[in-house]
Amino acid sequence: MAKKLALPIGILILVCLLTVAYVLFLKPDIAKEQTPAPPPADPALYAESYPDYADDVYLEYKNDPELTDEENDKLESELYETGLYWIDVDDNGDVVWVPADSDEGAALIDPDKPTVVNIHGMMIDGATAVEKYFVNSAIGSAEELGLPAGTDYAKVKTLKLWIDQGWNVGIYNWARFTAESIMFWDIESKVWATDGPTNVRWADSDGTQHDFPMQYTMGELFAADYIRAVNRLPEDFGKSEIRFTAHSMGGQLVAAGAFLLSEVSKGDDPQISPDKLPDRITMDDTFFGVKMTLGDKQLDMYNKGLTVRWSGEPMPGDRCGMAYAEAVKALAADGVAIEYYTYDGSSLHFAISPDIREILLDNTCYILMDPDYAQYFEAVGKTYTKIGDGHTAERQFSQCSIVRDYPEDDSDLTDGEKIAYANAMPTEVLKNYIGKAFMITQGGSTLTTADDLYEEVDKQQIMNKYTPLVEEE
Repeated sequence: MAKKLALPIGILILVCLLTVAYVLFLKPDIAKEQTPAPPPADPALYAESYPDYADDVYLEYKNDPELTDEENDKLESELYETGLYWIDVDDNGDVVWVPADSDEGAALIDPDKPTVVNIHGMMIDGATAVEKYFVNSAIGSAEELGLPAGTDYAKVKTLKLWIDQGWNVGIYNWARFTAESIMFWDIESKVWATDGPTNVRWADSDGTQHDFPMQYTMGELFAADYIRAVNRLPEDFGKSEIRFTAHSMGGQLVAAGAFLLSEVSKGDDPQISPDKLPDRITMDDTFFGVKMTLGDKQLDMYNKGLTVRWSGEPMPGDRCGMAYAEAVKALAADGVAIEYYTYDGSSLHFAISPDIREILLDNTCYILMDPDYAQYFEAVGKTYTKIGDGHTAERQFSQCSIVRDYPEDDSDLTDGEKIAYANAMPTEVLKNYIGKAFMITQGGSTLTTADDLYEEVDKQQIMNKYTPLVEEE
């Protein structure tokens, strides 16, 4: 019997040895010849190489004196230069912008604190004004935000609310580039491409548009400014949470910028350490371009035939809105927690094409809230329109939600109650809800989130409700 087993055992040992040799010596060579796994997003977004953003990518203003923060008597208010700023609070309790690419700005950042960077949306008056993040004095009250008695609510800024909650706060200003009257689709083109009909133009305080060719897009300029700012900070910056929050058109900018930051953090010679990237991105009623039908009319409000600047490839889906969605897909694959807030009366949400909506539903926590603040407006003799006032109010709802304290033990909270904490909800909790959708059922008529309730809704229900409005090609 022993002799009969000797041969099979010997063969078995030989097979094992050959298998080990194959794994150790042959398989690596074969693996090199295999096709690499495809990227998580549309290949058109990826470049073979990227510029050295910190060293080489700057705005080219042709020495225009108006694009500095020096005093200019043509302006009613101080106009800040395009770029990233860290926020300080002076002795009077007012917020002060300090350039992030400066020693003074870097000194404001405490690596032990979490950090948030805000990106504003379209500003028709961006030639003569900057977004200062005031809370609309007709919405809510100081008491709802837990502010001290006697607070002048008309002067409340969401930037200071976050500072008071223990955050480092930044703001990216690109107001000059968002001043496009009603031609909002020209703004999103500047984020991704330089070959759009308006290039990457900006407006001066006389309303004159300067459209001389620029080498880089706004998405790249954002990434460059962020890297330069981070390079000035202590090495341990990033050990605490980093968030980007964006409103409206700012969502396009933050998607492109965050995608690029993620890309240049990879490889053997990264331009930025991965721990300096955002852990979480909040999108408040993002603009995607309009692709829909109403009755027998097709509405296509986006620029066609554009090229992704850094890759040289045609824009995914021939739309910047699809480039945005593909960037969201890539960021989600990299582990970034993304929450998308919108509401049922939003014209931007109404006009999303089904392919983009599906990507959002699969890669974000998709939240339909209801900024129905008519009661506040009526109390001061004003008329509230949800399609317009609601769009701005949603950003203020989202930003102001940080004042609410999330409980240390949330075991008694339902999923919908956790979502109701909005920005106060920890990022680790938010990660549990990526790929899920929620709709508000209570509390939409007040600014505070303390009375809000949500319930999970089936993603297909949302797709079915809006898809019939869009005509597929």
